[in-house]
This record gives sequence, C-alpha cells and structure tokens, in this order.
Amino acid sequence: MTAPVLIGLLALTGVIAMVTPTTANAGAAAVVKMTDKPPMFKPMKVTIKVGQTVEWVNNAETLHSVTTDPDSAQKPGDVSSPPGAQPFDSGFMKPGMTFDYKFTVPGTYKYLCLPHEKDGMIGYVVVSK
Repeated sequence: MTAPVLIGLLALTGVIAMVTPTTANAGAAAVVKMTDKPPMFKPMKVTIKVGQTVEWVNNAETLHSVTTDPDSAQKPGDVSSPPGAQPFDSGFMKPGMTFDYKFTVPGTYKYLCLPHEKDGMIGYVVVSK
C-alpha cells in the first residue's frame, strides 16, 4: 500500500470515528454521566421530548443510583415527578453499569443518587411535548 493511500485510509477512519456514537445506547436522546469527585450528574439538567430515552452511565469508581422515588429519599422533597408519572429507580449501579429510562409524561423530573443525596447529587430531566 502506498503512503498516500494509507494516509487517506487513516484520515477516513478518523472521520468515521468522530461520527460514530460512543454511548452504549445510541438511541438515547441524552446521556448523563455520574462522577465521584465531586459526586454529581453531568450534565445536571437535560431537556428531551416525550417518548425519548435518557441513559445514565456510572463511569465513576463507586456505587451510584438514579431515583425519583420519594419513599427512598432521605428528604422526599429532593425528588419530584410530574402529575401522572410513576417514580423510577435504577437500583444501585456498580461502576460501568448503565440505566435507561423512556419518558412518557411531560414535565420536570427531579432525581437523585441515593448514596450521595447528602452530597447534593441531584439532577433534572425536563420533558417537553
């Protein structure tokens, strides 16, 4: 293979890599990563449309979770869901795990990470029609 052909192939490969989805769920409208230092959701707020999915990725080194269940929260006011929406809960997520949730009710969801609620690890999903 000649040098110009090889350079062309490498350049093409680079372009393809830049447009290839890197998330586990290519169908997710938004991906939220969980971090340890400080414990937080990144981004803290996402906006999607009804019927779209959000994926949370625990790319940290500790357990994390995602919940809107007021019965699980230390302070029930730290979570909320729009009227008609059922609470969701990922359970405890080990490092490397993901959790996907499809939103079917419009409104603002306030969620938290149970192990890090005291640290203020709270996020928001705004779902529009």
